[in-house]
Amino acid sequence: MEVFPVVAGEYLFDTNSPVQVLLTEESLTSVLHQHDFMEIAYVLEGEGIQLIDGDKIQVAKGDLFVIPPGVSHVFQPRDLSGTQPLRILNCMLSPEVFKLPAALPALFTGPFDEEQQRRLRLLEEQKSWFGYHEQGMELEALFRHMQDLHNNSPSADPLRLYPLLFELLRIVEPCAGVPFSDRLQQADDPLHDVILYMVSNFKQRISLKEISRYISMSSRQFQRLFKLKTGKSYIQLFQEIRMKYSCAMLMFTDFGIQKIALEVGIGDMKYFYRLFREYSGMTPGNYRNWGHSHFSTGKEMISYAEHPAR
Repeated sequence: MEVFPVVAGEYLFDTNSPVQVLLTEESLTSVLHQHDFMEIAYVLEGEGIQLIDGDKIQVAKGDLFVIPPGVSHVFQPRDLSGTQPLRILNCMLSPEVFKLPAALPALFTGPFDEEQQRRLRLLEEQKSWFGYHEQGMELEALFRHMQDLHNNSPSADPLRLYPLLFELLRIVEPCAGVPFSDRLQQADDPLHDVILYMVSNFKQRISLKEISRYISMSSRQFQRLFKLKTGKSYIQLFQEIRMKYSCAMLMFTDFGIQKIALEVGIGDMKYFYRLFREYSGMTPGNYRNWGHSHFSTGKEMISYAEHPAR
């Protein structure tokens, strides 16, 4: 299985923004990745599948996941046609968050006690992922408030997010260490397994015959079903996965273009350049230069890598 840590904290955080809140819309070709920082992901809209640390689980609006550093994960919408979105609100926490500022207690109307600090330490020490099912709308209100503060407040005032973070930890702490159970219990479309396999093994050469056997179909049946449900051929989607990984590496690493091509399983550079131009509308070098010159924040770069302009 190929896992690439696409986003490092150095691209997202600075001294004035130890917390980032980012709304993403997931696709069938979203990148399997891991971080070097803590992430709390809340399903804001839709239903889907999450592959997390090797576990495949069903997710729906109101589900929350605490994802520690080094845990590979990717979300995928249940709808294969792209008409029913899966939107995730991601709260990303720099290691600096866990170093409590001296001015923090003044923000609380009630006492700032040891229990709040204990919850923060527990989060910092968390090594495995866990999930929480929203009971009402308690999480959505918190995340919406965090998003509003993050988008509208001055960057020099990150302390205002702490009370909301502590309230979030109070709600979800009882689920730490408790196995997460799928709430939907719906039968998965076998093509989800196929696409997750493609996302997880993009560096390999996976022939049509091999991938058809993966779900016990003839190549002809598989091709017809795949195109019918996704609107794309198998090879089109597989190359899109490779190009999306290439975009991420161009934005978030200093790898040379030939190394990136090899990382996604393509040894023919002329072929790689042709695929990349068809996908993004520009050469890999121009893509990297344009993205770095036009975007000032890691959030913008993530969005650009996920949905390149054509």
